[in-house]
Amino acid sequence: MNEACVNKHEYNEDVIKRLKRIEGQIKGIVKMVEDGADCDAVLTQLLAAKGALKTVGNIVIKDHLTHCVKDSIERGESDVMEAFSSIIEKFIN
Repeated sequence: MNEACVNKHEYNEDVIKRLKRIEGQIKGIVKMVEDGADCDAVLTQLLAAKGALKTVGNIVIKDHLTHCVKDSIERGESDVMEAFSSIIEKFIN
């Protein structure tokens, strides 16, 4: 299954753009903490970053399913669904 996942997929540019935006959010949160910002404001920004990461994760899961998992099934790799299930379980917990 890993062989199929090394290719560039249609969502890569969007994922990279979103991750760079999240990186900026995190740097902003660090600055807020360094500057002694109000806890409520910090927590609000942390929640926003967490939501943004979840969105990126969902995009990557969709990409993984429609490319990596599909390609593995087409190659007859029988363990692909178990591996995918394990990844999903880790992601949602």
